[in-house]
Amino acid sequence: MRTALWLGMLALLLCLSSVAAEEADDCPDVDGTSTEDRVGCLDGDGDGFSDPDENWTLADGADAFSSDPLAWSDADGDGYADQSSASKSDDCPFTPGTSRVVLFGCSDIDRDFVPDIYDDDADGDGIRNEMERAASSGTILYDPYNPDSTPLDTDQDTIPDVIDDDADGDGWPNDIENDRNADPMDPDVTPFNLYLGTGTGVFYLGGFSFTNEYEPRALELSVSVVIEIVTEELVIPFLLIPIYILIGVFRRRTFRNFDARIHECKDLDALSELEAQINDLIRNRAIRVHHGLVLRNAIELEEDRLRNALNSDEEA
Repeated sequence: MRTALWLGMLALLLCLSSVAAEEADDCPDVDGTSTEDRVGCLDGDGDGFSDPDENWTLADGADAFSSDPLAWSDADGDGYADQSSASKSDDCPFTPGTSRVVLFGCSDIDRDFVPDIYDDDADGDGIRNEMERAASSGTILYDPYNPDSTPLDTDQDTIPDVIDDDADGDGWPNDIENDRNADPMDPDVTPFNLYLGTGTGVFYLGGFSFTNEYEPRALELSVSVVIEIVTEELVIPFLLIPIYILIGVFRRRTFRNFDARIHECKDLDALSELEAQINDLIRNRAIRVHHGLVLRNAIELEEDRLRNALNSDEEA
């Protein structure tokens, strides 16, 4: 009797165990071995995480890498595994990215596979990161991580115009073109073709060598450089000509005035006073030196005349 009772209890336990096992199996119709996200479902790589299907996706916890037993999750969804032991391990597991040079799965704005932190031109706009920063100012800031924030580069030499010595790439430095009134932003306009609508200059390299290309060490022979010399080097002397004329007129009038006063003097004391004034004028360059000498000679002659006149009066 007792034996039958024990056998009945054992059968009941086995039945309950079988029912519990069937209830725990998330895929009862499939012979699967998964144990982590689901129990008893297909697990192709044997890592414990079930393969995704139409009813169980990656969002539910299915294996993101069903053929790699060392990888099963991808938090940022960029195709690189969160697990460090995986063959395609994500170096930036919480930041989606496409980089695969040096670092895997990190931010790569321009999608050149080089991670932004190692990319000289992170946004792929043709201007290097440091150049974009150098081109920024207090009013304009360029973002090296934004392809829509790009400084102007007229000659496309990757150097922004604001820091490019030759912005238009015509071979002529900006400052030279500005001095010659040539547009430094137009590659078709140089100091050589600025006048007469054609080339009007060359650089002499020595011997029988000439070139049309800008060469700072060569001798420039051009209409442009002649105009520059005339307008910049000689403009001050030209402007001073009227001043020189006025000074000359003033000195001549001063000379004539003193010459007349000398001849009008009636005594030696007045002549001495005039001589002192003339000496001051010479020292202050108010009259020319040779005019001063002429006036001094005139004073000496007048002094001799007055002394002779006084002697004649005394003898009489």
